[in-house]
Amino acid sequence: MAMITRPPIITILGHVDHGKTSLLDYIRKTNVQAKEEGGITQHIGAYQIDHKGKKITFIDTPGHAAFNKMRQRGAQITDIVILVVAANDGVKPQTIESIRYIRESNVPFLIAMNKIDVEGIRIDNVKAQLAEQQVIVQDFGGDIEVVEVSAKTGKGVDKLLETISLMAELMELKADPEAPLEAVVIESAKDIQKGPVASVIVQQGTLKVRQDIFIDEIEGRVKLLSDEYGKQLGNVLPGSPAEIVGLRDIPEVGSIVKEKNREYVEEVAGEELKQAYNPWATVDFGTAFGEKFKLNLIVKADVKGTLEAIEQNIDPESVNLVSSGVGPVTDQELELAETSKAMVIAFNLKVPRATKIFAKSLGVKVKEYGIIYHLIEDLQKLMLKIMEPTIDEVVTGEAEIMQVFEMKGDHIAGIKVKTGEVKKSDLLHLKRAEAIIANPVIANMKHGKDDILVVKTKNEAGLTFRNKKLDFQVGDIIIAYKKEDDDEI
Repeated sequence: MAMITRPPIITILGHVDHGKTSLLDYIRKTNVQAKEEGGITQHIGAYQIDHKGKKITFIDTPGHAAFNKMRQRGAQITDIVILVVAANDGVKPQTIESIRYIRESNVPFLIAMNKIDVEGIRIDNVKAQLAEQQVIVQDFGGDIEVVEVSAKTGKGVDKLLETISLMAELMELKADPEAPLEAVVIESAKDIQKGPVASVIVQQGTLKVRQDIFIDEIEGRVKLLSDEYGKQLGNVLPGSPAEIVGLRDIPEVGSIVKEKNREYVEEVAGEELKQAYNPWATVDFGTAFGEKFKLNLIVKADVKGTLEAIEQNIDPESVNLVSSGVGPVTDQELELAETSKAMVIAFNLKVPRATKIFAKSLGVKVKEYGIIYHLIEDLQKLMLKIMEPTIDEVVTGEAEIMQVFEMKGDHIAGIKVKTGEVKKSDLLHLKRAEAIIANPVIANMKHGKDDILVVKTKNEAGLTFRNKKLDFQVGDIIIAYKKEDDDEI
């Protein structure tokens, strides 16, 4: 393991016409002039600047679309979001939508108050509007930084970049260039001359020319790597963007580039673990960046009386009712369901085939009901799972950490199995004083010098985990479990 500090990856979100593109263009052009590159020669969906000796990577694909597609596939690539709000226009629908995205993804953010050079600005009013959306800026007693900028003149842009650098420094962003390759696709297309191309940002490992790679079912060998200036690269380190030539087909945005013939361990932790029992559960919008998870729901019914009966049976502690109403499910509601990761319930309504196809293309679950007690029963099951996340788990083994030691740079847990067995591939909880503190994934399991796949009752083993920073102590308990089969609504 050779952890290095990597550049922060920045996404810019905000309402149309508030200056997202202008701000990106100003930052990019200023950096090009400083480097005397003579101009951007190609668009690869991201670019990297050097600000006072520190690199910063900006994603410049259309903000909302790319951000959402990557999130849908579980690719959490953004480190910091810049929310652009016009000082003369204030909070608008896409501003609110952006705030929702930020909360769902739990990404740190700051406000770029743009257009401070125009007439009619009302900065305090805009800050008050943000407070109505539970975004409390520092002037109002909160902790959200606001930087006043002009994308037209460049005023405040240097301070914005300094703020980003400081946030990144405090976040201590690290990556291992020697780890198995993981890079996220941020754009893809078929070029007439190059064939299938993919723009990526490396997260772990190192992307190299002549490297054999795969993306989902697509294989290829890296024939050419280039940056945003058209410059050919030999390798790309974590935090940096590049365009890949050499794939056999066009990959989806948000998919992960991996290296052939390297071992990968699938990790289920944190929010991903919660989504294992409920793929529509997301962060509670009412608690910015909190740890409470809710089921997001959109409800449509045939008549108002039935709708009210359904709403009365919804527990607000475990369900976030994104929207409800009478009448057919509309395309706009499906789009809202996509952005908020909500499930759609249609009661006593015939959902047209075209609507179902559109919902499927968005990755939205639509469930039709004709009997109200079936609907209520299913909702209660899901709400119970949210309140008791382990209710559908079957424990297959329990082990105690007897010793903690270091070997060749690895943090190792020496365990003894108390009951059942623990497999390398098991889903796990790490418990301390009866509380689940983490959901680790085993990277290696050894008995002595031998690699093993399972350790049984009364036997011992040494474990290393995928999360190198996992906090475990002597006396902690490791619970191995599996999920009960259960039909979800």
